[in-house]
Amino acid sequence: MLQAQLDDGRMILLAAYRKEQIQFFRQAHFFCPVCRKPVKIRAGKKTIPHFAHVHIQDCEMEGKGEGLYHLRGKLQLYHWLKKQGYTVNVEERIVNTQRRPDLLVHAKGGKKIAIEYQCASISDDELISRNEVYQQRGIQAVWILGGNRLKRTSTYLFHLPRKEQRFLMKLKPDLPLQMLYYCADAQAFYNVQHILLTGKKQTVGQFYFRSLQQIKFPQLFQPLPKHQQAIDLAWEQLQSRTIAKPLTYAPRSVKQWVMQIYEKGYLLQDIPISILQPVESQFRFSVPPFIWQTDLWLHQLDTAAVGENITLAQLFYTCRRWETAIKPFAVHTTKHPVATYMEKLCQMGMFEQNKDGSFLKLKASPF
Repeated sequence: MLQAQLDDGRMILLAAYRKEQIQFFRQAHFFCPVCRKPVKIRAGKKTIPHFAHVHIQDCEMEGKGEGLYHLRGKLQLYHWLKKQGYTVNVEERIVNTQRRPDLLVHAKGGKKIAIEYQCASISDDELISRNEVYQQRGIQAVWILGGNRLKRTSTYLFHLPRKEQRFLMKLKPDLPLQMLYYCADAQAFYNVQHILLTGKKQTVGQFYFRSLQQIKFPQLFQPLPKHQQAIDLAWEQLQSRTIAKPLTYAPRSVKQWVMQIYEKGYLLQDIPISILQPVESQFRFSVPPFIWQTDLWLHQLDTAAVGENITLAQLFYTCRRWETAIKPFAVHTTKHPVATYMEKLCQMGMFEQNKDGSFLKLKASPF
């Protein structure tokens, strides 16, 4: 932990003091602000000054497992925010709780922002618990992942496992989906925007790298220029490769999907790539777009005649088995992925939405 409490109640941020002052503090008695058990100073030439429990404790602060990378990053973000004029505290306790975010920013108008710099994995229960506390107290939570967790695989692709999709952000309706990373070694933010989820680890996104000195806090949450053609191409190439892969090690859901296509009289190469469209709320489905979107076509859209109407209720029913309760806490959108998908098909001229919300088929099936 970066802070501990003296006998007189003062909170000491050890890294804010000079070497001589830290030596003086070694004579004092410090206590953990959470469990009130004794802690000791740890400071050296290669160590960021911090505190550690004298004995192993069942304490929230001890369980955070902060390594050197995490401590450095947290201090860098603290000083970065202070230089911009923000009132910010390290590990400040949220009133009437035991929760202590890495950084708590006191903004104008009484608004509070809890910044969690997450460099290690975290359980679903712990993540939900923290976010519930912040939500109940009217505190905006911002999760910034350690740069060591960004697994970029090409210019517009990176690995984003389902567990990490929990940290997706979309704080306003007009903002793109984004992930925030901060590298304590490079002292730079990695802002990934215009994210297209594929239902698998491999994810499409556009990367923006900005050093700590080049960017201000509000700029982290502004939409950045989008290379639309390059992103669309990355999506199409990924879909083409995915449905052409051998099925030897494919999960059961994919094998069932392939058998269903064969039973309908189609081959994998018969699937038009144009009907496989990215949707922002893909995280609400447990299977990739190529499964649930072809499922819609095979059971509803393909069998409907030109001029026939199809309701959203019918389409929802077809996809009901794929829905999951997992949802990123900071994505503020209520649009169902099927509704978004149908809007895209309307833009492509395949359907037209009626005033009652149903969809009129305009063109014959592309299969």
